[in-house]
Amino acid sequence: MARIEIRCPICGQWEHIEIADDVTKNVAKGLLAINIAAGMICEHSFIAYVDKNLTVRDCLIADFKIELPESASTADNKEIITPETEAIKFDLIRLNIPDILLVNVIRTIFLGKRVVILSDQEFLYNHLINFFKSIMENTFKIDLTIISEIEYKKKKNEYKEHIVFKNREIVRDKEKSINPKKLEFEKAMVQKFINEYDLMAGVIILRNEINKCYEFSKAIAELIQNKEAKAITSKLLIDYILEKHGERIQKPYLSFLIEIVLNYFNVEVPKISGVTDLLGFL
Repeated sequence: MARIEIRCPICGQWEHIEIADDVTKNVAKGLLAINIAAGMICEHSFIAYVDKNLTVRDCLIADFKIELPESASTADNKEIITPETEAIKFDLIRLNIPDILLVNVIRTIFLGKRVVILSDQEFLYNHLINFFKSIMENTFKIDLTIISEIEYKKKKNEYKEHIVFKNREIVRDKEKSINPKKLEFEKAMVQKFINEYDLMAGVIILRNEINKCYEFSKAIAELIQNKEAKAITSKLLIDYILEKHGERIQKPYLSFLIEIVLNYFNVEVPKISGVTDLLGFL
């Protein structure tokens, strides 16, 4: 039996979890998802992702991601890899696509905008589209077009409402939606993907971060829409996310989520001291 030290991402309490050898030896690619039920380490439940070296690569609060059995016994461990994700050449994307382009496209999707990427590397088109579909799976809808610069110039009028990128350059952004000074969270997400030596581990971690953005902002949107009497405060929203998803967020991250609520979910946000006053468009 292999013993893995796993730390709760909520309270920090840790424990050694035993995993059968016949499970760990088969983790050649992708990650092993270990479902940690409440009571195994602490009162919280979450999913720990372990690589073939038995290193914990990431943890995810278990209430909104993937369906796994209730215990962390040998039968309940699952290697996360699908034919769809395996078919995408993630190494090509990491080698050929600038990190700032990934950041900008993710930001544009978070804002509910349509995207055009100008590229002459036709061999990348399907891989890039499938990459974004993969990391946005079951979360944000994407409207992404990839064409050559020559083709774009011929059909420029068709893309007046799109945000257009070419490598590191923003070619068109009519409403000035992409603010280079407000990309810190998207940069952090992409950096996790870029820095991971295991490609699939990087993809899963990036997907988890995007999933968290979606679920947290969706929860805030629903709360604001259903709230009638009580005033909305930053403390109320932070406590609500903690209660619903088991994670305490900070005000800068809350401001980031509020932008998604406004732009992607199209929910009118009331004045929130310390949060909405940081958003220039309110």
